Amino acid sequence: MFARVCGAIVIAAAVVSEVALAQPADRTEPGAGAPPPAPAAPAAAEPAPAATPLPEPAAAPPVEPRFVWQPFGYLRAQYIAVQNDPNVAFVGRDDGFELQNARLGVRGALDRRVAFEIAIDGAVDERLQVNSTEGKLRVGLRDAFADVTLAGRLTARGGFFQAVFDPEALVSDTARELVDHPIESRGMRATEGYQTPGLPPGRSIGVALRLDPAPQGGGLPVGFELAVQNGADEFSSNNDNDKPAISAAVVARLPRDGWVMAAGRFNPRTVGALPFRQDENDLQASAAFRLAAGPVAFNGGVIVQRTSFPTTGGPIQNAYGGHVQAMLAIPAPLPLAAGYRFAILDPSSLITTDRVMEHTVGAVLAMPRYRMRVQLQLTHVVEQAARELENDRVQLAAELAL
Repeated sequence: MFARVCGAIVIAAAVVSEVALAQPADRTEPGAGAPPPAPAAPAAAEPAPAATPLPEPAAAPPVEPRFVWQPFGYLRAQYIAVQNDPNVAFVGRDDGFELQNARLGVRGALDRRVAFEIAIDGAVDERLQVNSTEGKLRVGLRDAFADVTLAGRLTARGGFFQAVFDPEALVSDTARELVDHPIESRGMRATEGYQTPGLPPGRSIGVALRLDPAPQGGGLPVGFELAVQNGADEFSSNNDNDKPAISAAVVARLPRDGWVMAAGRFNPRTVGALPFRQDENDLQASAAFRLAAGPVAFNGGVIVQRTSFPTTGGPIQNAYGGHVQAMLAIPAPLPLAAGYRFAILDPSSLITTDRVMEHTVGAVLAMPRYRMRVQLQLTHVVEQAARELENDRVQLAAELAL
């Protein structure tokens, strides 16, 4: 009997325990009318004083590359027709297409302190003798120099470069309005007349101290160049004697891309081959200007030269040349200008019949979107009576800046 009672108690306890485990955890206690209130939320803490915002770090300036470079170049081609002279076989009998320039180069700078330029041209006209009707194209070095900044706009240049002397030196090939440079700068080419070199010295190897004129409103718009070069032939690899050529130039900037310049140069040259080498001393001076007045742009230049012959003791030779030009901008959908140029060259006072004059009219049409220009030029050439030729010419040129 006791065992039964004990078994019943154990079974009842087990059932009660199972029922208790089956109730949810948040059940109310027996005899309570409502669940106990939820515990009170802790009192909100006093807001902390707002911290002073830290200034955002300044953005680091962009780092400029130490070395930068840019390629450049241009192509110029023309169709030229020269009147055939009935009495001179080498004038005017090779009409056709000619490549004036095939220029390719690179410009660059290092730390804004050292700049350089290297350029070659694949349209150098090479002829074996004067007045030859047969020319060959070859590749020639045109520029190879570096500029080192000394202070502000003052720089030192070294290498193979063209000193500031030629009145056309400040006008690039892609900016001149007419097909050709004026005759005092380029001379008379073979087959266009009696071949004659121009008066400027061309490029040479050497060094120069330069100060570029400041832009308008940015300081003194006056600069200069002092150059010491070999003064030898333009494609010579070294000097022709022990003496350098010395030149000096002053350039002043004018409003609307105008300028004036004046230069002088002394070049003690040596010509010929051993044992017949001879000394010749050139003393040269030049002046030029460019200015704009409304739609008309004027420019002009002059070169004078005095040559002495100390080896032979021959008479002094004087030469001069110059030009004046006016171009009128014509209202049109594309930039269009037309104008006239008069030029003269007297290469030697020792020859009384070698003076040449040119009357040139021409026009230029620019297409900026395609970096192209088209030029038309008609030239009437006038020699002195004893050497008169029939050699007027027409030239149509196209240019593409790369």
